[in-house]
Amino acid sequence: MTTVILAEKPSQARDYASAFSKTTKKNGYIEVTDPNYFSDRTVITWGVGHLVNLAEPHHYKKEWKKWKLDELPILPEQFQFFVPADKKQQFDTVKKLLAVATQVIIATDADREGENIARSIIEKARASHKPTQRLWINSLEKQEVQRGFTQLQEGDKYLSLYEEAKARQFGDWLVGMNASRAYSLLLQERGLSQAFSVGRVQTPTLCLIHRREEEIRHFKPEPMWRSTPVFIRTRAHLKRSTRIVTARCLK
Repeated sequence: MTTVILAEKPSQARDYASAFSKTTKKNGYIEVTDPNYFSDRTVITWGVGHLVNLAEPHHYKKEWKKWKLDELPILPEQFQFFVPADKKQQFDTVKKLLAVATQVIIATDADREGENIARSIIEKARASHKPTQRLWINSLEKQEVQRGFTQLQEGDKYLSLYEEAKARQFGDWLVGMNASRAYSLLLQERGLSQAFSVGRVQTPTLCLIHRREEEIRHFKPEPMWRSTPVFIRTRAHLKRSTRIVTARCLK
């Protein structure tokens, strides 16, 4: 019986481990012993952010390696994933641990991307059939970590976050790969020598910055007057007169 706790990054894994009575550091994971929380063999392993990335266009078709307008749009029938070379060693460690796991505790960040990071690793490691639970905490303080491991959630409870993240990821890929190539090729026809990056978030943000810059550039100062009424009356009349002036201004 082996429980595998999957953290998002090494520092997070160390914070989890510090909440338990006995730990042993290994290559790519930490052995944990604490009968107050775990009755079987328990290990904490981690990603390094995204261990699994979406494949580049040329992984689908060799024709998509070159940037050509007549090859657009690039629309894979099914998205593929790969493990970057610099992260393969850690992925292989996680994969081996997941292969012998009888239970997986997803302990990545408690948000949409955290869910995506964990489940992408689990899917790529072909361990999606393993029973899962979810650690859902918003602090890495020792007491909060301990509380979280005594109140684990059902693994499928946050599955919708994974689906949301995947939709966002696929959308970003489609916009980036297609629009960046299209704009770059069209702009190169007009003399631009470099690639022009287009993104779902970055391009609208760039547009907002450009609009604001244009507003500043074309700003023309206009004269402005400020009136200061002076009342020479008693305090009571002063308040009354002020209210009258204010009311008239509002009208």
